[in-house]
Amino acid sequence: MAVAKAWLDYLLQWASYALACIEQPIQAPACRPFWTLALFAFFGIGALVVLVIAWRVVSYRRKLAAALRAEQERAKVDHDAIADRRWDADKAYSTELSAEEVERRVREAVEQRHVANKPPSPIVVDKK
Repeated sequence: MAVAKAWLDYLLQWASYALACIEQPIQAPACRPFWTLALFAFFGIGALVVLVIAWRVVSYRRKLAAALRAEQERAKVDHDAIADRRWDADKAYSTELSAEEVERRVREAVEQRHVANKPPSPIVVDKK
């Protein structure tokens, strides 16, 4: 409790000193430490504000630059990849299989689809 009272007395002395110095002219020799401290605090807080604003501007600019680079990267067209995936009608029907082999494969595929899509046989119940 004594420490808190000592700090409170110290702060009250500084407050009365500050009020007295505010009423005095700046050139008063007794108030020179107060005004020196006040100017250091003022310019220190101003420098901190400028640093925070500069930090945010630089951060925003870096994020914007990264977003623009990503946008340009997404906008690049890979012509080789597009050419590889493009459908070529001339090559679509070229095959080394004989006509009989192609016909056999088509028949097998049709039969498999027919078996897979065949509806179940109906259950007939004789009502007599």
